[in-house]
Amino acid sequence: MGENPHLLFSGPKDIVGAAWSPDGNTIAFAMVVDSQYTFEIFLLNLQDLRARPIQLSKQLADIGGSIDWSPDNKNLLIFAGPVAAREIYTINLATAAVTQLTFGGNNAAASYSPDGQYIVYNSLRNNNQADLYIIRSDGHSTRQLTSNPEPDWQPKWGP
Repeated sequence: MGENPHLLFSGPKDIVGAAWSPDGNTIAFAMVVDSQYTFEIFLLNLQDLRARPIQLSKQLADIGGSIDWSPDNKNLLIFAGPVAAREIYTINLATAAVTQLTFGGNNAAASYSPDGQYIVYNSLRNNNQADLYIIRSDGHSTRQLTSNPEPDWQPKWGP
């Protein structure tokens, strides 16, 4: 593994936050479109690398660079919003519909559970302390998981 790397796509601007789809056929990535540090979400079809990536996130402002796929390949988790007021959103890949899942707290770095029923993310809602929170994938039942004095960032589920 890791031998013979090759370029799949070279965007015109900075690319961050790439994530492989569970079926291995698509890469979602965040790329600068207009201003530096503001990203849009794109899908790259690995079955046809000659095709241009499809832009998904035209209706959101201030998208961050963290992306996660739902285990069923149907949704993406992202965070967006002004600095210090970021929220977690899901994008339905079939319809491009965007659903806000969190409300308040300056949230980022969301990750689906392996069964797709839960989402873990970090939030600054506890006196600006970065702690981990869990929420159902439908946006209900938020619960704090950590309250450490050290910040908790970039949560990921184990297999």
